[in-house]
Amino acid sequence: MPFRPDWSWEFLSADEIESRSLRAMQNHVNYLKQNSPFYEEKLGHIEPQDIKTLEDILKLPFTSKNELSANVNKFYCTDRFAETVITSGSTGQPLVAPLTQNDLDRLAFNESLSFNSIGITPNDNAQIMVSLDRLFVAGMAYYRGMIALGANTARIGVLPFEMQEYYIRLLQPSVLVGVPSYFIKLAENLNKMGKDVRNSSIQKLICIGEPLRNQDMSLNAAAQRIEELYNAKVYSTYASTETCSSYCDCEHRTGGHSHPELIYTEILDESGNSVPDGEIGELVVSTIGMEAMPLLRYRTGDMTFKVKGTCPCGRNSMRIGPIVYRKSQLIKAKGTTIYPATINNVIDSLGCCEDYIVELNGNKDDCVGNDVALHVVSDSTELSRITMAVQAAARVHIPVYLTNKITIAKLRGEARKAIRFVDNRK
Repeated sequence: MPFRPDWSWEFLSADEIESRSLRAMQNHVNYLKQNSPFYEEKLGHIEPQDIKTLEDILKLPFTSKNELSANVNKFYCTDRFAETVITSGSTGQPLVAPLTQNDLDRLAFNESLSFNSIGITPNDNAQIMVSLDRLFVAGMAYYRGMIALGANTARIGVLPFEMQEYYIRLLQPSVLVGVPSYFIKLAENLNKMGKDVRNSSIQKLICIGEPLRNQDMSLNAAAQRIEELYNAKVYSTYASTETCSSYCDCEHRTGGHSHPELIYTEILDESGNSVPDGEIGELVVSTIGMEAMPLLRYRTGDMTFKVKGTCPCGRNSMRIGPIVYRKSQLIKAKGTTIYPATINNVIDSLGCCEDYIVELNGNKDDCVGNDVALHVVSDSTELSRITMAVQAAARVHIPVYLTNKITIAKLRGEARKAIRFVDNRK
């Protein structure tokens, strides 16, 4: 069945959204049982009519990343694929995720919803500054979303800084889409060349792949730095390849809005119970309307929270906060628990590291802690300042080693993203 966009969902009342979500989940379970070999077996005697209330959804089985990785072919509901993408591999082996034409239309609609909520219109000129090749879904998704919205869109990709400056000057973009750390390096390098992007046409920067907010929803050091460098507003978006859905800021920047017509969102504790608004839990999603590889109650491993209250934009869709940490990446060192974002925020706020990565070794089951090391590309005169700042924030001593970009690239391995965390624990 062709994908049919519906722009009205998020502006319905909360009760109407819940009613539609219930029907959508019933249809979702029905599709899975009829087309997915994995879910036909997993759901067993569960039928769509068994889901009479949203509470009944809590009784449905979860899907883990391990299950998806080990049985990926059994998740496919068709063999009529239009495009193939793969995950970044930042948390393990890359996963092959095929898409049908319907899935591509759904993906474009998802991103156009997100960009529209930021206030982007057909009058905007947008430049996509992320990879558009190597089976990477993000660049393709943002490009399709901008096109669907009607914005004049340029597929710039990741280029040398001088070329980026040339295209900014030539095309006069009002919107950039890219990775926060890249935006910072771009502006700083252009400033060294005497090019001031503060006086450019850029008004909005849509930031992907790295967090922009602290747990209290304030802008973190990287976001503040970007706004200072560009004299423009930053907007955060969170997404994953497997779900082909995103949670994006609106113009009011009060959290990432879900698109309930495309994804059913839960935030749960370790026991699988819903957590109160504002309390951290695991993001669990069901991908409504996916045709090739739909997922039911997929445990993302990403820890976040539901933002309290209603949004001034008028949307009644659920909003999530920043990803506080990934479940698999929580660090324990000498009896102290550390969120990776704590280290990231410190390094970003110092502004003296060209690149860095946290390396974790040891045994995951070690209750005392693991071996943690921070590798930084920086001037040797900054080593003491970095070490003291990280220790003050983490409340434990973490060794800091000066290194070079080649060594950090080796630590990252084949990951396509500029990951900040490498987990070598057994």
